[in-house]
Amino acid sequence: MPKILREYPWKISYTSNTHNTISDFYIPALECAIQYDRKAGFFSSAILSKVARGLGAMLHNKGRMRLIMGCQFSPQDLQAIQQGYELRDALLSRLDADLKPPENFAQLKHFEILSWLIQNQYLDIKIAIPLKQNGLPEDSTQQLDPQHIFHEKVGIFTDSKGDKLAFNGSNNESIGGWERNIESFHVYCSWEGGRELDRVEEEEARFEQLWYDVSPNVRVFEVPEAVQKKLLRYAKATKPDWNAQAEFDSRPLTKIELTEPEAQPEPELKPDSSAISTEQREQERLAFTQLANIHEHPGCLDFCLKSIPIHPWPHQIKILRRIAQNFPQSFLIADEVGLGKTIETGLILRYLLLSKKVKRVLILAPASVQPQWQEELREKFNLHFWSYTSTEFKDPYKRTIPAAANPWNTQDLILASSHLVRRTDRMHQLLSAEPWDLVILDEAHHARRKSPQDRKETPNRLLQLMTQLKEKTKSLILLSATPMQIDAIEIFDLLNLLGLQGHWSYGDNFCDYFASLQGAVKQEVINFWQVMSSDYFGRGGQPSSRLEEFLTKSDRILAYKMQDTWQRGKKISNHKQLLADEDFIDTSRQYLTVNTPLKDLMFRHTRDTLRQYYQRGLLERDIPTRVVQDNAITLEPQREVPLYLAVSNYVRHFYRLAQKDQRSCLGFLMTLYRKRLTSSFYAIKSSLQRRLDYLLTQRGSVLSDDDLVDGVQVSSEQKTGIRSIT
Repeated sequence: MPKILREYPWKISYTSNTHNTISDFYIPALECAIQYDRKAGFFSSAILSKVARGLGAMLHNKGRMRLIMGCQFSPQDLQAIQQGYELRDALLSRLDADLKPPENFAQLKHFEILSWLIQNQYLDIKIAIPLKQNGLPEDSTQQLDPQHIFHEKVGIFTDSKGDKLAFNGSNNESIGGWERNIESFHVYCSWEGGRELDRVEEEEARFEQLWYDVSPNVRVFEVPEAVQKKLLRYAKATKPDWNAQAEFDSRPLTKIELTEPEAQPEPELKPDSSAISTEQREQERLAFTQLANIHEHPGCLDFCLKSIPIHPWPHQIKILRRIAQNFPQSFLIADEVGLGKTIETGLILRYLLLSKKVKRVLILAPASVQPQWQEELREKFNLHFWSYTSTEFKDPYKRTIPAAANPWNTQDLILASSHLVRRTDRMHQLLSAEPWDLVILDEAHHARRKSPQDRKETPNRLLQLMTQLKEKTKSLILLSATPMQIDAIEIFDLLNLLGLQGHWSYGDNFCDYFASLQGAVKQEVINFWQVMSSDYFGRGGQPSSRLEEFLTKSDRILAYKMQDTWQRGKKISNHKQLLADEDFIDTSRQYLTVNTPLKDLMFRHTRDTLRQYYQRGLLERDIPTRVVQDNAITLEPQREVPLYLAVSNYVRHFYRLAQKDQRSCLGFLMTLYRKRLTSSFYAIKSSLQRRLDYLLTQRGSVLSDDDLVDGVQVSSEQKTGIRSIT
């Protein structure tokens, strides 16, 4: 069994004048790690060796490491760059000059381990260069200022359980600082929650921002191939042997040992020799082998992020990582409009498909945005979904193939209209098809009850479909910026699709619980709260770490009282006394509002979330503030006014006839024409032309898919009635 981080007694901080940081910290942490992210100092042989201290302890886990380093340009380098020398060329020159041979056995072992990790795709190094407003690199002395990035020492360890350990400490990573200064750093454990977790997540977010080159005023480069080859001279054919004692072997290397990697120069070959082509073929084969087996690689998720032409926002990466870690759990993504739910879905799909966790995927979206979905998935994520209409499949390049008898079994990646599938015939086809690995429903609030405020069991056709479809898929992801529009029962219906359990799976309980948190508190209310809360925690719910931290620090006794009453369900002996405790009641309202299945099944980010990211330096620019204004528009008196009056009079006349003759279908059609008028002049013209053609020829239909893009739902009875309108 691999070791895990939370089993080790980590200290709050370490310092080299009182601890052996290698044996007390680095080796134990690396023995637990399957992922090690590190921001270090300026690229050099000495710093690389120091970074690799204890790294051999990670070899048995085949852990992956990402390393970000700086580059200490000389005054001559900066002068050359100012005169127009390419930054990338200057970087290659400086890194090559700073990569010196190891000086002792410990450093040689470090280089062997680093080279083997690079060669076998377990280590990736990037170089980050702070830039001034004019686009030129900062002077190296400026980079040692606390306001710049490579003055700090930061590392993040992740174990097989997903726990993280972060350290951040002494600012001594200049070229000579390692040997002369005392090393010290603080340690933060994610599993302790509260501010500890906040600090770990903040360090993690800052690292991701640098790694994906989205940090303001910083350019990030891959290590040049020539420098990598120079380092790879130390790589062994087999995994290096390592033990803890190797870290303290300071014996100097002899001249023979020092030059051993270069002792046998490569034979000089002509460009057209078979040896070169064989080597190139082997390199190409290895590259394709890695890509073909990317689903087995521990860096599959990072590869997904690196291989797309966009830079996701922090909250989008957060959603991706949580869904990737918890698949096939179902979720509701309820981010505010404009925060990129399509991007989040694309990230999730790309990872799940590349990691081979899913094969058959169905996306249901309103017909009006179906082309947009297909284009964005292709353009941003290289995902080619077949867009299904009533008669054919269309690929992203507009090529079409006819639909089969049951089209849902002919393709694995299908994008379809959520209006189309709610029709009776399509519904039966879909439900009789092979199961899906993942179903995604956009604008999920369209799956609702017909009269939510009445709370009657009257699901519309889309909600009926999703209730049955959830049994034919491993995972379900719902997307909606407005999951609750009229009543709390609407969000219950959506979350119930995702798997609410126990007392929470009853709509009345769900709605009454949240309503009671706002009202007067009586004995029966207290008992109801306890039943619902203990049911949540008893089924694996975890308390909010931030609230736990706050309560423990502000009032430890009250914190224990919260845990006993709501988490453990301890029997209440004196309700009257409890009701009289205003502090307990007020805190309970907050505690019980936060700790519900909503926080486990739903993501909700707002524009304020992004503003907080900007304030923390995680976004390059702030989010614009929306200012909504009502602007009156004057209609053109010669064209627009007569059109509006004519359509209104037409609709009013036939709507009255429909009421008089009890022809509800005609009334429905007239209501639809008003919507088409407010959509566009072309829309109302097309709808009225279809009605005129039908009245003149008694052929065709007065209703098309275009008429339903606003979410209008039509029953089979209404369709029959509309067809009979003359």
